[in-house]
Amino acid sequence: MYQILIKGGTVIDPANSIHEVLNVAVNDGKISAVSECIDSDAVNEVDASGCLVVPGLIDHHAHVWPLAKVGLPAEAVCFSSGVTTVVDAGSTGAMTFRQHKDFIRKSKLTVKAYINVCSTGLDSLPAKMEDVDPAHYDEGAIRELFEEEGADLLGLKLRTSREVVREMGYEPLRQTVRLADKLGLSVMVHCTNPPGEMSELLGCLRQGDVITHMYMNKGSTILDKSGHVGQPALEARKRGVVFEASDARAHFSFEVSERAIREGFYPDILATDLTKLSMYLRPTAFSMANQLAKYSMLGIPEDELFTLCTVNPARHMKIDDVAGSLTEGHPADIAVFRREEFTPQFGDRPYSDETGSLRYGRYIYRPVMTVKNGEVVFRDIMF
Repeated sequence: MYQILIKGGTVIDPANSIHEVLNVAVNDGKISAVSECIDSDAVNEVDASGCLVVPGLIDHHAHVWPLAKVGLPAEAVCFSSGVTTVVDAGSTGAMTFRQHKDFIRKSKLTVKAYINVCSTGLDSLPAKMEDVDPAHYDEGAIRELFEEEGADLLGLKLRTSREVVREMGYEPLRQTVRLADKLGLSVMVHCTNPPGEMSELLGCLRQGDVITHMYMNKGSTILDKSGHVGQPALEARKRGVVFEASDARAHFSFEVSERAIREGFYPDILATDLTKLSMYLRPTAFSMANQLAKYSMLGIPEDELFTLCTVNPARHMKIDDVAGSLTEGHPADIAVFRREEFTPQFGDRPYSDETGSLRYGRYIYRPVMTVKNGEVVFRDIMF
């Protein structure tokens, strides 16, 4: 007898090239079978007819409480959106991460983290910006942290906005990449309102580095002067730079995204950049489920959408042996969605921002069930 049997849903598992109506069985916290015919009974049998059954989603960019003062209550927000793994994108630094490591390890949600090059991370916000002066990078402390806590860590994070780096320009980025090279780490770079041309920013990045907020429109962008995806972005992708869409309240624009997506320049990873300031805030990022609906409206095919928040981030994070798929024997991280007709409103700025634009979709992805390590951690009462 299985503990959970999810029957009759359309299984979309990009890692295993599956898109068909199947049953998914769970036992002892793991995927036991994914098959057209499963005869055994289950303690918890779920009729998923008309629903999409996918690997638990990975939100590769958020800010999680208590790592960030403005962090989101991650289990509540993530599980109710079909997310079973979340990444904190640089809220803490080498001096502040350890005080939160017990929280990470005790959470039922899988939590990984990027470490900010600023030793205190984002603790100084909103009073003042973090200190990204390379003269203050503590290489020894960063090295020691990754040696001791590396199982929970993914790389270094830098915000290279003009407001943060000021007159230093791209020097913090160059020195962050130099340090990452020395320590064998990847880098995630926040690019909104860069201090120079996007071509120079992209030219600093290596294979496996992540440029986040790829569709922002403040300062130099991935588009060239003619409004097409520029050659620097195309060349960066060819050499293995990872492009991430994570929108928050203002790190996204229809101006850039619509043109890029029309040219087939999709994200490699789809995330949210949620904090308590942006979670459930209309008409912007809101939740990962809302991101799915928005990027579907923008023209990304459904199978590709789920690729961007399952197997792609899992491979980038080197956790695809335990996350990002419905492979038999892997931990049972599963999300179930019902695609429902609706007219959702999507925005690229908060309502209060006069520069914002609005678009309307045709349906939403409504989360109806989330399973983490074989345990039902969220279920819609109507499902």
